[in-house]
Amino acid sequence: MDLLSFASKIIESLAWPIASVSLVMLLREEIGKLAPFLKKLKAGPVEAEFERDVRALQESAPAPKKEGNAKPTDTASENFLFQLAELHPRSAILESWVRVEAAARALLHSKAIPVSKPGYLPAASLAEPLAEHKFITQGQVTLFHELRRLRNEVAHAQGFEPTLESARAYIDLASFLQSHLEGQAKKGQGSV
Repeated sequence: MDLLSFASKIIESLAWPIASVSLVMLLREEIGKLAPFLKKLKAGPVEAEFERDVRALQESAPAPKKEGNAKPTDTASENFLFQLAELHPRSAILESWVRVEAAARALLHSKAIPVSKPGYLPAASLAEPLAEHKFITQGQVTLFHELRRLRNEVAHAQGFEPTLESARAYIDLASFLQSHLEGQAKKGQGSV
């Protein structure tokens, strides 16, 4: 192979990578403007969807400071979840959801709220009867369903481990909703 053939092959093999890098450099501002609208970003094991959704939920959800009727969560229980999140964020999220679901079921049971289907009520159907009887607001119904959806993403995603920050945000939201549900279950128990 002579020098001219060698140079030709080098240029041929570098043409597409150089063109791709040049295009990205030319359009970097436009790509930066589109980044917030990405639904899902995958770069190997990194998934930005969960973190973005938790942040958005945190911004839109009714916060404990906005609602005076919610009691603070048991700090020992919440501290346990935060410690678990440091070791295994996925497990902490799953445990947080289990506690929210258990609080919703306990509220339904304690208030003897009739459900459309007797027997086991799936988690997807727990919030509506509570809202019908004014135990939770529509914002809390949305929070309940979003927490359930995010829990399902974590439970079923292969090889995905949420960040500590997103796990803590999820725990805060779940603890708030759990506390509200437990507070509603305790209301009026002495007068019944």
